[in-house]
Amino acid sequence: MTIRKPFIIVAWICLFLPFVCSAEEEAVGIPPEAHQEAIEALQALGPERGAKTIDYRMAGIVGVVKGIESQSREVKSAIKDLGAKETEAEIQIELSGDVLFDFDKWDIRSDAEAMLQKVGDIIAAYKSPEAIIAGHTDSKGEEDYNQRLSEKRAESVKNWLSENAGVSQAIMKTIGYGEVKPIAANVNPDGSDNPEGRQKNRRVAILVKKK
Repeated sequence: MTIRKPFIIVAWICLFLPFVCSAEEEAVGIPPEAHQEAIEALQALGPERGAKTIDYRMAGIVGVVKGIESQSREVKSAIKDLGAKETEAEIQIELSGDVLFDFDKWDIRSDAEAMLQKVGDIIAAYKSPEAIIAGHTDSKGEEDYNQRLSEKRAESVKNWLSENAGVSQAIMKTIGYGEVKPIAANVNPDGSDNPEGRQKNRRVAILVKKK
């Protein structure tokens, strides 16, 4: 009787996978093409060709695939929660400065850490080669002071991501724009103050480039 090629592939995986995975429970990197070949082989065998008797041997690979799917859902959820904009090449994230920092400060607030962790998860998931962190302020105060404040805030975000989310310092670049790139009017047409506009301008923008 001729042994089909898919069965040979599955048999090979079933024979060696338990021994590889049992070695001190170390993480094993299985190439994506191996996952696909195994899944296609099982589908080709079908329920009447022994697939049911060897499904348990594939638990490790199926678990890996499900883990990848779960991670993808979590990342998509993080992008949605942050209100980020995603394109094929990059992800644009804008975080409110009033949420990240106390007034006139650049230390990260403790209640902003969960939000920054999501940023770190996104950078890690996409294996980003570069993340640009830009600080912005409103126009209150001296321009030179706002420039320095925006730079310090961008650096604070970079340091937090490095120290707490495991993002490499080497891929992060910071820049401070001060008050020169508002996204809303700081004052109304009649010259009165525009608090809502100023709040939008106090922000940290993070551009995550995809690999």
